[in-house]
Amino acid sequence: MVLLTLLVVLTGCAAVVTPPEVRLQQITPVRIDAAGLAIEVDLLVRNPNRFDLTLLGYSYTLQLAGLPFSSGGSRQTTTFPAHQEQLVRIPARIRHGELLELLKRQSGPDHLPYRLIAELQLATPLGESVIPLDHQGRLTIPEKYRPDALMNHLKGLFSPP
Repeated sequence: MVLLTLLVVLTGCAAVVTPPEVRLQQITPVRIDAAGLAIEVDLLVRNPNRFDLTLLGYSYTLQLAGLPFSSGGSRQTTTFPAHQEQLVRIPARIRHGELLELLKRQSGPDHLPYRLIAELQLATPLGESVIPLDHQGRLTIPEKYRPDALMNHLKGLFSPP
């Protein structure tokens, strides 16, 4: 009887999984290339449990000014160590035409409203779990990634010395 009680207590304690805390740390434009503007979305995930959790994959949609501009996902696995924080970096892209259209519709590129909707799929001792994230804020497009700066750069490349 004592052994059965001990087994129930031990397995009961292990069966409690506290969902990790997921915070949007930043959304940063990182480069512009032939395909468009590359953005990195940094999520900080804190695992409050006494055991590791495993990220099995994620999916996301990034909206700018109420319109979906980028979506995707990954099945890349990452371990979230017990009682620690781990950074998850999500690469996103906005195509040139979409960026130009967005900047035409908005009054300026300094405060574009965005919404990030994401789901993290986790493996826990009790099975798989989905952690949702829905965050809204404002994104500033740095000067060097704005259309006028890019056009000036291109003019400089093609003008005679």
